[in-house]
Amino acid sequence: MSELLQESLRFYNFPITVCFVLVVLFWTITVFGIVDSDALEPNLDLDADVDVDTQVHGGSIGLGLLRFFNLGEVPLMILLSVLITLVWAGAVALNYYFNPGQSFLIAGGWLFANGVVSLLLTKFLTVPLKPLMRKLKEGEKHRPVIGRACVIKTSEVTETFGQAEAEDDSGNPLLLHVRVSQGQKSLAKGDRALVVDTLDDAQTYVVRKLES
Repeated sequence: MSELLQESLRFYNFPITVCFVLVVLFWTITVFGIVDSDALEPNLDLDADVDVDTQVHGGSIGLGLLRFFNLGEVPLMILLSVLITLVWAGAVALNYYFNPGQSFLIAGGWLFANGVVSLLLTKFLTVPLKPLMRKLKEGEKHRPVIGRACVIKTSEVTETFGQAEAEDDSGNPLLLHVRVSQGQKSLAKGDRALVVDTLDDAQTYVVRKLES
């Protein structure tokens, strides 16, 4: 442990060690709810239009590069946390084993190579998070509908067919595509139901009959 601390505090490792400590502090205070959860939302819009001049000078290439590293689909703080952790661990290990003379020049070379490898590792390590982030984003988008009461408008609602009408916060009607859960009894026109979930396409809702 003392060797790890000593290597982490060497002049060429110290800046990335500071960044790593900040990452640890960020996630520590996040666990205790001090940081706003918006910091963990993948809310960067990479689909925004760019003008022709920007595209000609590499704007579209830049957006493609950002997408390659999952930016916009995985929260920036998660990407940075993984990247900084990998760079810090690599810098400490490489300089400990392969820079016994504590050369700043050698440390800089290792940092460059380590940074490139860490970027690629960050991309592949965060790929499994993309479906989860999309699911969370869809849930946030449809949260105002889930939990609302509605009235069945079609002749029936089954596992494969049906529409219902709910109201938004302003009292305006919302026509929804709805279904009952597998194995549940179909609902009839005029029945009151509760929206309880969304299906995989995120445009169709699951409803349950409200008992009068």
